[in-house]
Amino acid sequence: MSAVVRRIESIVPRKAHAFGGKAKNLAALARAGFPVPAAYALAASAADDFFADALPEADRPPSLLRLPTSQLDPTRLAAIAARARAAPIPDAVRSGLVEAMRSLLAEGALAIAVRSSSTREDQEASSAAGLHETVLGVRTEEELFDAVRACWASVLTVGAITYVRSLGVEEPGAGVGIVLQAMVPAEVAGAMFTVNPLSGDPGEIVVNASWGLGSAVMDGRVSPDTFRVDKASGYVRDRVIGDKALAVRWDEAGGLRDEPVARDDKERACLDDDALEQLVNLGVRIEDHFDDARDVEWAMAGGTLYLLQARPVTALATPPRKRRSRRRRTARERARLVWSNVNVGEALPGVATPLTWSILSEFSERGFRRAFGSVGCSVPKDAELVGSFRGRIYLNMSEFMEIASQVPGLRPRTLLSLAGGDEADRLEMDVESRGSSRFLMKLPLTVARYARENVGLTDRVARFEQAFGEERNRLTSIDFRVLSSSGLGRVLFRVERLLDDSGQVMLNVYGNLLGTIVGLRGLLSVVARADAARLERDLLTGLADVESAAPGLALWHIAEMARAEPEARERILGADVRELAVRDLPAGPTRRAMERFLTAYGYRGAREAEIGEPRWDEDPSLPFATLRAHLGRAGHGDTPVDIERRQRQVRDAAQKELERRLPGPSKLAARHLLALAQRFTRLRERLRAHVVKVLGLYRAVALDASRRLAVMEPGAGANAAFYLSVEEMHAFLRGESGALAPLIRRRRLQLERDRALPPPPDTFVGFPPPVPEPPADQDALKGLAAMSGRVRAKARVLIDPAEAGTLENGEILVAPYADVGWSPLFLVASAVVTDLGGPLSHAAVVAREYGVPTVVNVKVGTRLIKTGDEIEVDGAAGTVRIVTRA
Repeated sequence: MSAVVRRIESIVPRKAHAFGGKAKNLAALARAGFPVPAAYALAASAADDFFADALPEADRPPSLLRLPTSQLDPTRLAAIAARARAAPIPDAVRSGLVEAMRSLLAEGALAIAVRSSSTREDQEASSAAGLHETVLGVRTEEELFDAVRACWASVLTVGAITYVRSLGVEEPGAGVGIVLQAMVPAEVAGAMFTVNPLSGDPGEIVVNASWGLGSAVMDGRVSPDTFRVDKASGYVRDRVIGDKALAVRWDEAGGLRDEPVARDDKERACLDDDALEQLVNLGVRIEDHFDDARDVEWAMAGGTLYLLQARPVTALATPPRKRRSRRRRTARERARLVWSNVNVGEALPGVATPLTWSILSEFSERGFRRAFGSVGCSVPKDAELVGSFRGRIYLNMSEFMEIASQVPGLRPRTLLSLAGGDEADRLEMDVESRGSSRFLMKLPLTVARYARENVGLTDRVARFEQAFGEERNRLTSIDFRVLSSSGLGRVLFRVERLLDDSGQVMLNVYGNLLGTIVGLRGLLSVVARADAARLERDLLTGLADVESAAPGLALWHIAEMARAEPEARERILGADVRELAVRDLPAGPTRRAMERFLTAYGYRGAREAEIGEPRWDEDPSLPFATLRAHLGRAGHGDTPVDIERRQRQVRDAAQKELERRLPGPSKLAARHLLALAQRFTRLRERLRAHVVKVLGLYRAVALDASRRLAVMEPGAGANAAFYLSVEEMHAFLRGESGALAPLIRRRRLQLERDRALPPPPDTFVGFPPPVPEPPADQDALKGLAAMSGRVRAKARVLIDPAEAGTLENGEILVAPYADVGWSPLFLVASAVVTDLGGPLSHAAVVAREYGVPTVVNVKVGTRLIKTGDEIEVDGAAGTVRIVTRA
């Protein structure tokens, strides 16, 4: 065999540079025993010799790399490439290629995959993903020679030359090796990242999969199934069923063919749980072998998994944070878990930023463990209580019910009625009781501790609130700008401690509230039956001094002041509330009242549990909108005094009704139980306000940390600290983190991706259901965010790359799909929209490298959008809107 052609496993990886990055990585996998198809590699020097014989010196890759970008004429390059594809291959190389192909066919290969293996691709700092050619289905010598020439000629493009030049590579030669690999006639294939390439989460594996060969996935021609898998526990965090309308199949009679996918196959996942587990386990092994994150192409045929390549994932940032080990559940067990965010979703609707998730998930986990422990329940260390699905926080109701089953007589249906959600029948059937023996043994100690904690609860809350107020005042009086980074880190520790203290007191009160509500509900179910729910609501209304109601009442009173102050009234009614500030109001009672309002309640805001959201003292548009609504009414309507009086009457009537239904001796006990429920309701709301105040302190620290990040790493963007976890922010403030901008950019993309997806149901079993396909008859389209940015411009609909010359600078490219063959147009277009594709396709990788706003998987873009339409692309939200039609 020729000296420039080597069997892949005979190549020593550390000496493999001459054969290119793909060959080097495959050699390492094959020598380590991974399931790599049989393969040979052709050294890059063969390409250099070929170009030396086929082209004049000015047309060879080294000369072209030295040209200014302005002189890279695509027409000239296409002509050079055409001459190269028609030139003869040296005899020594031809004989080595033929011998390699015959050997692979003799070993059972049905056909050969010819893949480029550039010496500049698949490296630690650059991937050059998809810039060079791959030819599948090669079976004859002439097809083999044509494929090799096509791979060599793929370096003669504007995209490839520009990319290589951007790397600052000065090595001579074309640098294009070749891999000849036994082609896998895949039934299912795709890509796998052993780290989430969008969020940078090293604890998550992301898999794209579709029917047939993987070329359709990598080229973005199909919308694949997407699986996000927790690396530590193996559970599937999310699965989105793609359209998968097309499959590339291998036919021995006719070679490769595209065929439509049957409807049933389109609507079901192409990987079952066993196959996904096998793939994920293999991904972990690959990552362990290389000791870094990998982008893996894989294929499955006849139940066997094959690795086609494994390149490094570039530009990753900080190391993984330590996570609590989770119980390893089987796929069958995982599919039966009930998840709900009815309760937490109300407190934190929508997608959480990484900082909010890191704080509130730990806060919730710790709080739930304390709550169960306080009533005598044992909580396993590996219990999984909180999860995230498409960026939303969910509670594992199955885990909750198993823990609560230690309490005799406490049924899942009862607890679920308090926590919210449905699937009570499934929980009743599936939950295995953990037994009550340990609970009963600890019961005397539990009761004693409960009594001790509650005897002086009022005094304890008063002491806490005094200490809380003093510490908060100290923290808010600090000018964070004058602190050193380590000083700001110490402030962050104090904020964390304040949240923990607040949580403990609130937990005590919340546990008491749940206990009294369970007791009250049990009483009402006996004496009121069908009227129990209505009576419970009436008994707990009219409490008058609930903390969370106070801001609304205050705004009503301010509106009444403004009615008597015409200039203030007209200012509020006439201005855009999004631009209105307190300083814009005329001096007088209304302005002073708004200043007092923001001093008292400025820490509150929409989605106030989300630390990334501004508070009212930063953005008072919601309070001003409320004032406008009050002032715009024709009549004054009910006053707060009227409302309070009416609700108190309802409560009093309900209390009398309850007492009429009770026998005499039990009336006193019922009154005491009701008084406790009302008292703990007020206390919980008051203490929740304290927690929100602490979250405001987190926000203040994060804003200052973002300011420091912007100075050190401008590429991180605005509000960058909200895309870090608390641990990562501590590391940054200690000066112990590496470059954070790449991680932050990926997490922004992850957040945008989660926001673009429809939210899962508030309660589901196993996994969120598939994302539905949007209707085709609309002007607003939703897809998947591939690259952020917002652009409004004219659309250019291109069905075929041959029409690329019609694309004008600044137009938005709309195409059925966008493989890397389209990527040079990305630098011409102001944005890109595709019907198909996934966020892990080569095109999406290139779009992110170029920074072009991109939305993929809109499904009907080329059908609804016409050339000349003015459209708006929001790459952050994953949306496309037709503004005006041509």
